[in-house]
Amino acid sequence: MSAERKNRVEKGKQDSENHRGRSSSPSLFFSRSSSSNLLKLRRAHSPVKEARKSTQCSNNLDTQICTDECPSSQGTPKQPQVLQASSHNSKMMVEVLPSFELYNTLHRHIPQGNVNPDMMDFPPTYQAVQSQAPAFANESSEHVRDSSTTSLQSLNTVESRSGHQILTLEALGTMHEPIQDDLSESDNINIDKIYSLPKLKTPIEIDIHVTKDPAGVDKKAEDESILREYTSGDIIHGYVIIENRSPQPLKFEMFYVTLEGRATVIDREGGKRTVKRFLRMVDISASWSYSMIDVSNGLNYSPGARDFENCVMGLNNSRVLEPNTKYKKYFMFKLPMQLLDVSCKHQQFSHCLVPPTFGIDSTKDGGRYSGIKINPMLGYGHLGTKGSPILTTDLSSSEIAISYTIDTKVVGKDSRTKKLNILREREYNLRFVPFGFCRPFTGERDPLKQLQDIIRLVQERIRALKKVMHRLELGEQITSEDLHDTDVSGAVVDPTEVDSEDILRRKINQLYISNRIDPVCSSFPVSHAKFSKTSKKTIETEFKYALKDKHKSSKKLKKGFFGGLSGSTNGSTSSSTSVTNKSGIIVLSCDIPRAGLQYLEPSLLRKTNKLENKGVQNKENWENLINSLSSKDRDVLDQVTVNMRCIQASNCEPHEPPQIQSVTTELICMTLKSTNSIPMKLDADIVLKKERFAEIQSTFQEFKTEAENLQQKFNENRDRLNELFNKTRRPGVHEELRFTDFLSEQIITDIESIANLRSEVQTLPHIFKKQSHTLENEDDLLDCLPSKSPSKSPSTTSILSSTFSGSSSGTHHASTAERLRRQLFHEWIKSNNQEYDRAVTVNLEFGDDSKETLIPTFESCLISRLYCVRVNIKFEGQSHTATIDIPVQIRRLES
Repeated sequence: MSAERKNRVEKGKQDSENHRGRSSSPSLFFSRSSSSNLLKLRRAHSPVKEARKSTQCSNNLDTQICTDECPSSQGTPKQPQVLQASSHNSKMMVEVLPSFELYNTLHRHIPQGNVNPDMMDFPPTYQAVQSQAPAFANESSEHVRDSSTTSLQSLNTVESRSGHQILTLEALGTMHEPIQDDLSESDNINIDKIYSLPKLKTPIEIDIHVTKDPAGVDKKAEDESILREYTSGDIIHGYVIIENRSPQPLKFEMFYVTLEGRATVIDREGGKRTVKRFLRMVDISASWSYSMIDVSNGLNYSPGARDFENCVMGLNNSRVLEPNTKYKKYFMFKLPMQLLDVSCKHQQFSHCLVPPTFGIDSTKDGGRYSGIKINPMLGYGHLGTKGSPILTTDLSSSEIAISYTIDTKVVGKDSRTKKLNILREREYNLRFVPFGFCRPFTGERDPLKQLQDIIRLVQERIRALKKVMHRLELGEQITSEDLHDTDVSGAVVDPTEVDSEDILRRKINQLYISNRIDPVCSSFPVSHAKFSKTSKKTIETEFKYALKDKHKSSKKLKKGFFGGLSGSTNGSTSSSTSVTNKSGIIVLSCDIPRAGLQYLEPSLLRKTNKLENKGVQNKENWENLINSLSSKDRDVLDQVTVNMRCIQASNCEPHEPPQIQSVTTELICMTLKSTNSIPMKLDADIVLKKERFAEIQSTFQEFKTEAENLQQKFNENRDRLNELFNKTRRPGVHEELRFTDFLSEQIITDIESIANLRSEVQTLPHIFKKQSHTLENEDDLLDCLPSKSPSKSPSTTSILSSTFSGSSSGTHHASTAERLRRQLFHEWIKSNNQEYDRAVTVNLEFGDDSKETLIPTFESCLISRLYCVRVNIKFEGQSHTATIDIPVQIRRLES
């Protein structure tokens, strides 16, 4: 035996002795596990090593870590010791990603039954593993699990039919013995089904506190304001108090503390409510588990000791809540910059950005929040208690909501039915507004191209299905080429062996993977992205005009002052019967702006969330976010330029283009929703063109109806179709023809999503200031300039300006009209024969009395919010108004 092997055996013996010694201890062991100790990282430590250590600790479900911090074998707990969290060194903080995979793996099944917790605190020793004889079990009763699936799942013992050992320690690595539950694997509940568990009324109370700074054992931390808004990368600190108010001890199976984000869409016509959980993070230190690593907020305390509120620190491994006893668990979450790629199965990058809080789920918990009303003076409303959601005038309907909550659940068995129930749950609602770097990214595919690809695939699959149905009517053989709607005979030796399901899945994956963008362009911080190479997108619209000949006016008007200004050159031709043709088109164009509008919220929320009111770590996080942007990326959209080109009709006489009478602005809010995940990107060009949007819905509604009819026909003739499909196959080879070989469940879902897509367009005409109220003051500047042209007297200028403005009330209106022309409207410039150009500057400044909350632009799988600035230009002598809709982003760049 080698020296290394001897060292292993000796170490195994020592571990075995320690194992037996600690297992026999009558003291209770309190669990204090966490995902990582983020606040205790020192500068001398390597963040990479710390991250690896955290991963190793989290991946050992049945392993006790940091045994030197456990209570002694005599049962005497250590005195509470507070380790000062190095919050000022938060630059070393590890990024906390959404930990759904860790959550789903570590707590894959809720442990139940007669498990001795002390026997599961340590890994098996090397000697113990070597003494076991792995063998194959009966295949009908035992299943060998692939070790590559997950290192956390217990491997069954492998036995050979002859009873001989075929696997050794070196071949298998460390093996984890299965937990001996009194229930079989099928009786355990997967963690994804925990939300569907029935709720049982018990005397357990849960109180959630969100604090501004990490809580301590010896002092009370200041509670965070109910109006607090969190943003990307912010840290959420707090603690949970669990109390058993009954005189009897209560047994529980699991306790969870999670940060969850979910989107809710209600279809009242179809009676359907869809909830998508796009974010689920777990704090292992706050939840219950056998593992033990440092508490996430950096606090060091003795398990089982009591704090200044007489709360027991941690939960014991016996999973019993003693009567009239309070237990305290600390939590900490870091909000992610973006979601995991698996959050959107359609690979839409915009769907993987974290959306803002939006509306309120009025149907949740039996309409618990349906009674919240907005105070018109404050601009928001809530229940008046900690953890209540905040309802603002964000232009959301009662059928949609995006919410973020800290959720706590105590799961246990009903004493009568012995089935799992939720003994108690409590949530604390958070308000989240992401940091504002949401804007068009390099490489995003055009929405219309995505839509065309989806239509092309659906048409191909329906065509293949119709082809098979036609062969059914004729009684002809059905081949694999009919399933694929293509000739695959030249690509494979035996077409009957082609897996049609795999081919269809690859087609769908190819369709979705084309939605991805260059990962370099979507990185954070934004300065790393290649936005400088983004090509400008321009939108255009046309306006037809026709000028009425002013010679048609009455003789009384000709003789007046306005008749003199009409520009008549020959009085003899000014008869009422003369007709002149003066018409053409005006093309309005504008580049889609790179900058965005500022996030708008009620004044009290804005005041509460000032930078100086945040905690130390969140202040630093905000500074890091701002510093990650270049000065150009921080620009706020305050004006747009609309370029106009007047093209006169070729069959009309030359004339001056119509002059601008007024320019007004409106903000268009577009809210889109669907009860299924939207498979494509959306934009204003699709939503605002009602005819096109209705045509898209009609097309997919026809696809849906046609697919339902074909599926009904397919099910009615399933046996005959399979008989024709296996008619010429080799003896013993039989394959089943399924409807999903033509239209998979994913394709059907995509069809329903677009067919059920609904849009709500709202216009805010008074959100921006009037153009005359945004002009720069030129009085001081004019006073400083020398007068070089004294030919025009002030009185003459005043009269002409008053006439232009359509008012004779004084010099103020006259100067305003002149300043509008000089600063914003400018003049027509002749560029070619019968062509004129003009550039109009439109200022965008929010009004001071706006009550609406303009949340940032976002797109998610179920809900999206888009914005447009509508510029209305009224020309003199025209009954209609030229309109151009400019897509804009709303971002949060100020605090």
